[in-house]
Amino acid sequence: MSRKFFTLFLTFALLFVFLRPVIADDNITLNLPEKVIAQAITAMLPFKIDAHSKSIQGDITIVNISQLAITDQHLACQLHLAGNNLAFLTEIAGHEIKLKVGSVEINFKANAAVRFDVAKQTLYVKPVVNDVTATGDDNNGEIGQALIALLNGREFPVSMQELDPLIANAGGKTVTIKTKIVNIQAKQDLLQLKLAPSVTSRTQKK
Repeated sequence: MSRKFFTLFLTFALLFVFLRPVIADDNITLNLPEKVIAQAITAMLPFKIDAHSKSIQGDITIVNISQLAITDQHLACQLHLAGNNLAFLTEIAGHEIKLKVGSVEINFKANAAVRFDVAKQTLYVKPVVNDVTATGDDNNGEIGQALIALLNGREFPVSMQELDPLIANAGGKTVTIKTKIVNIQAKQDLLQLKLAPSVTSRTQKK
């Protein structure tokens, strides 16, 4: 057996060993543990929220996300939200009135449903808020409730970038395995990605 043939055989043997346990219906299953997702979320913080609203304006930021728990089709967590330079908007006799109301920080628990749009390669997260506590310039909680209204039941998109391909070089050939995300689901204690693989090969230039 030549060295080149042995190298090629070993490369594809390793690919077969590692991929076979997680391939179903020609798709590859990638399971991301809850701890990994929590670390990824922490790395994205602080996260500014688009505050486009007919009722409130200002700088709104998710400061912290903790106590992440992933179950079937849902995520649960504790959020710390901060709002600064806030103003209520209203209209009187056809004129827009802006009432400056200051700042607020709120902590709340949320449960979120997730769905994946394969055509847009986008994961949508839709939170439902509960158990709210607020602090800041507003004592009656109206600011906090207005901020929550921006989140509650609204879908937030998370665009998924194309995954890096797996490339193997052997026997004068370059074999490339590209994958496309076809589904993302929340499972117990993990986020599961389904990847559709496509294999191409080309002869290496000498």
